[in-house]
Amino acid sequence: MIETLTIFGRRALAALRGFTPGQITAIVIGFLALIAAAVLLFRLSAAPMTPLYSNLTSEDAVAISQELDAQGTSYEMSAGGTQILVAPEDVSQARLAVSAAGLPADSNSGYSLLDEQGMTTSEFMQNVTFQRALEGELASTIEGIDGVRSANVLLAIPEDSVFTQSSDKPSGSVLVVMGGGQMLNGEQVQAVTNLVASSVPGLMADDVTVTDSSGVLLSGGGATGAASVEQGRRLEASLIDSAQTMLDKVLGPGLSTVSVNADLDFDQRSTKTQQYQYPEELPALNGQTTTETYTSTDNSASDGPVLGDPPQVIGEGTTADAQSDYEKTTSTQTNPIDSTITERVGAPGDIRRLTVAVLVDTAVPAETYGEVEALVANAVGLDVERGDAIQVAQVAFDTSAAEAAAEAAAAAEAAEQSAMLWNIGRQAGIALLVVAIMVLGALSLRRQRRTLLDMEALESRGPSETVLLERLDETGQPVYASVGAGESEEEGDEEDELPTYIQSPGSATYDSLKDFATKEPEQVARVLKTWMSS
Repeated sequence: MIETLTIFGRRALAALRGFTPGQITAIVIGFLALIAAAVLLFRLSAAPMTPLYSNLTSEDAVAISQELDAQGTSYEMSAGGTQILVAPEDVSQARLAVSAAGLPADSNSGYSLLDEQGMTTSEFMQNVTFQRALEGELASTIEGIDGVRSANVLLAIPEDSVFTQSSDKPSGSVLVVMGGGQMLNGEQVQAVTNLVASSVPGLMADDVTVTDSSGVLLSGGGATGAASVEQGRRLEASLIDSAQTMLDKVLGPGLSTVSVNADLDFDQRSTKTQQYQYPEELPALNGQTTTETYTSTDNSASDGPVLGDPPQVIGEGTTADAQSDYEKTTSTQTNPIDSTITERVGAPGDIRRLTVAVLVDTAVPAETYGEVEALVANAVGLDVERGDAIQVAQVAFDTSAAEAAAEAAAAAEAAEQSAMLWNIGRQAGIALLVVAIMVLGALSLRRQRRTLLDMEALESRGPSETVLLERLDETGQPVYASVGAGESEEEGDEEDELPTYIQSPGSATYDSLKDFATKEPEQVARVLKTWMSS
């Protein structure tokens, strides 16, 4: 065994000595490239890892990793140690094992706080613990929204007591920390405010403040103005898109531009209307008629004037007869009456006024201005009675920026294609280089193997054998002619003299032998040394 290893080592060393430094470098580079390709292929063929838990605290991450180590499940940590990844086929088993161990052990929030109360807990501590539990549950619920990494909820709930008449209203605040550069949109903010308001008795959505980790107020207080501006911008963008799309189809792309300014009314109004209707076809419910008649006769003498009458001549006295009649009729009737009460609450955001400006290029005929104005007015819903206005003007458009942008886009596309082709060429070149290195290495090993076989053949010959270099074959390898020891001495004497085609300096065999000695001096020296030692 030792002799075999020695022979193998000697052959390998001899083969290595036969390589030039460039060949050795190429073989090493090819070997390293093969290793890198194998590693890359192994990484690409490996199954992707699936998140087991995300947004973990440091304590939970350490405990879960220890449990997975104890179970012998391979895992990876990512997202700064807050996420644990496992193989897809190990997700269910790993979650069962981790849950059986009571992990994640986040017992510092939520209704789990109520489990720690004792029999001697005061009413104040019970109220505080319940409020903390409610805040924790709300925070956990908000963290379930897509994009929210963590949330913190604070509630201000006034004390409810029969001995006090507090007029304070509950309020709440929410701090959200987003992940991956995401932001809450308007619908998500509204969902958060409604979620918190619905969980606390007496809490209105307007009394809930939502803030992100950068200090931007998303809802509540001063966020109303920002929301109003955002709503106006969305309306303007929608109207502009509608009108611009129509003009691009009618006039052509790049020949017109539309600008819309929307003045919105965010005042809240409530209107209550009550209408009464008398159905004439229905009879009266009830009725009452009262008649009062009065008749009187008065005979009296007038002895003189009455105070306030004009002056009269006083005579001896006169007599007169006076009679008066009085009649009064009162009728009361109760009729059936229908009553309709209508209450209308106007939602904020109604359009108060729209102003539209349309610019067209000089390539558009002036005769089409009227049609353009009418089309845009209908597209944006213009109302003249509301005070809306539209203006169409013609200007020469500057197309240099568009042309520069088109050229830049074309250059970017060409650069991208060039980079793609260069990448493909580079990968193909690397592959060809690896193949060439492997082919050259195989050819060198084959040539060295032949040389070693020839050397072994020379070393194995006895001292009585005569070895002659007869010619070089088509691959450049020497072909030997020998006279064995068993031949007759007479024949051997005849062969002592070298053939003339070897001795002649001008022969092809002589030149080949000389060229071989020039290219492979070490091998020729070893052959001569073997001959001399034999």
